Amino acid sequence: MTSPLPLTQFPEERRLASVLFAEVQGFTGLADKLDYETISDLIKSVWLRLDEVIAAHGGYIDKHIGDAVMAVWGAPYAGENDAEHAVAAALALQSSLNEFTGNLSQPQAKEMKIQVGINTGTVLAGYVGLRNEYNVMGDTVNIAAQLEQAAEPGTVLINESTYRLVRGVFRIRRLAPLQLKGKNESVSAYQVEGVLPQPSSLRYQGIGSLETHMVGREAEMARLDKLYRQALMADRPTLVIVTGEAGMGKSRLLMEFTSQLEVEEPAFTLLSARALAQASRVPFFLWKSLWHNRFSLGDDDPPEIAREKFLREIQKLWGKQLGPVSVIEAAHLIGNLTGLQWPNSKYLGAYDEDSEGRVKRAFELTRELLCRACEIRPTVLLFDDLQWADSGSLNLLQYLLQPVFPQLPMLILAGARPEFLRQQPRWANVAKVVMLDPLPINASGVATAYPDLRGMPEEVLDELASRADGNPYFLEEMVKSLVKTGMTETGHSPQEIVEKLRDQPPESLRVMLQARLDALSREARSVALLASVVGRVFWVGAVIAAARAAAGSGTGPLVYMPTTVVERVIQDALRQLVRAELAFPRASSRFSGDQEYIFKHSLLRDVAYSLVPHKNRKQYHLAVAHWLVDRVDPDFKLMAADHYERAGAFFDASQLYENAAQYATSRGATKEAEKLHARAQSLREKIEEV
Repeated sequence: MTSPLPLTQFPEERRLASVLFAEVQGFTGLADKLDYETISDLIKSVWLRLDEVIAAHGGYIDKHIGDAVMAVWGAPYAGENDAEHAVAAALALQSSLNEFTGNLSQPQAKEMKIQVGINTGTVLAGYVGLRNEYNVMGDTVNIAAQLEQAAEPGTVLINESTYRLVRGVFRIRRLAPLQLKGKNESVSAYQVEGVLPQPSSLRYQGIGSLETHMVGREAEMARLDKLYRQALMADRPTLVIVTGEAGMGKSRLLMEFTSQLEVEEPAFTLLSARALAQASRVPFFLWKSLWHNRFSLGDDDPPEIAREKFLREIQKLWGKQLGPVSVIEAAHLIGNLTGLQWPNSKYLGAYDEDSEGRVKRAFELTRELLCRACEIRPTVLLFDDLQWADSGSLNLLQYLLQPVFPQLPMLILAGARPEFLRQQPRWANVAKVVMLDPLPINASGVATAYPDLRGMPEEVLDELASRADGNPYFLEEMVKSLVKTGMTETGHSPQEIVEKLRDQPPESLRVMLQARLDALSREARSVALLASVVGRVFWVGAVIAAARAAAGSGTGPLVYMPTTVVERVIQDALRQLVRAELAFPRASSRFSGDQEYIFKHSLLRDVAYSLVPHKNRKQYHLAVAHWLVDRVDPDFKLMAADHYERAGAFFDASQLYENAAQYATSRGATKEAEKLHARAQSLREKIEEV
């Protein structure tokens, strides 16, 4: 009697997955030199060890094929960063096999090497065969297998879509395009050479469900490359400001260019930070973010741990070259500029009565540190959204641009909205300005930008190009809207798709973003609106605080929920926002009150905030302020002051602004202190009027 088939546990579905093929080279040669039982035991031991590595990195072993294994990330379960886990597993497989063979007594076995290929894309997952086995199928699997065959023993090859999801984490080298079987076009290939010792930038995790290529910016990329080469030969930093209206792709261009440098010149150092509107009053916030990003410092790190990390990482950049300045002095002064406290520091103590002198010295030491970094390897500073930078951060940036000995050959890249240069024209006089105009996108450009649409009829691509009106972000949101609603799947005629595009009349990016938010579930849309109250960057605890306040008072979008289930609903809603690629969690963070997220675009945050009813805003801002003021970091308390002000709690806001003014004065940020003191005074006057 035939045994019954096992019941299926997972539905048959299309999933985004990273597929890994790994093959151990050397088994065949050993068969001629060792007896069968020895070979059998060796093979079993090798795969037992390697399978454990895959499982430890969250992979699902689909099958073993002779000397090879196929593993999947993203099916049957999706993780937060499947592609990164797959690549990390590939490197761990190499290390594990090398360690294993190094301890073998058979000299022939020491020659075994493992070659790996990884591809990320859409797969069909389900159950097949008499045994009803769960596996994945599709072109993504075929390409992963061919990448593995193209890899040299001891190497890891990945494709373009995988590279885009893991760049900034691993040391990667671009290879010549591969011509794979069954493919009319060559396939981009990259070799993973190891893990970067430090992240090149602050990273937020995205699922990357839609493969995108930047198009139409070849001239701008070439100009940035030329300016980079020139900067390496200059005697002072070269500042390049990329500007353009919202959605023109400023951040994307900066990311693509620095990613290109990481692949073509992996020996360079990238230091990056993003200014935030919600932190525009925080003294030296841009530089604090830069060093915290580079050194992996957390806002909730205990002070002693933060100081230890900061000193250790400054020592690495400082190098071993001796001079009149000690690395301890540099760490204390630069760290103090960003808010780190060093008890009983003789270097800080020398400026107890001279905060401006302390800031000036910190500026000098920052320049010295960057000079030393440039001597070790080429260095690029990347500042995005410069229009929201605080005045102290801009003062330090301007100081670096002065022609002072020793020379500082370095490229400083910045993204900024046009109003930044209009309101502060001095920057246009010291910077090379790269203006991003609307793109002349046509049907061919749409297909190139979105490979998933290459099979779409030309009339659909023409309609998308026409409606985008040269705005890359608008185009991306329209494409994602089609994909999320299933209109790009088979079964829809070109006429149906075009009619759907025409029936949805968003004539502006703002209307399109509102439509994307409206397409969410009620819970996810509500959470997006509450998160927008916090700012472009938001924390789970702040959203929970706002949601509880709304539910407890009988107002707002989550009023129908019992407070006991609010946290669970928010978790589920945040996952939906990530799947919709509207918001992303910060890499390496886990779900807690302090977990950080970011809206994909500042304009998306603005649109979400515009949908929050005015009658509820004060209540939400007050709840967010209460959450922020309980944080240890003084910068959070300054952000809380703004929320108290928006909530109409002028007394609390004025108190926090005054405290922040004193703190800014102690750090030598005199201009910020004056602005904060003036803000506190104006609120006190409002209180007196009432």
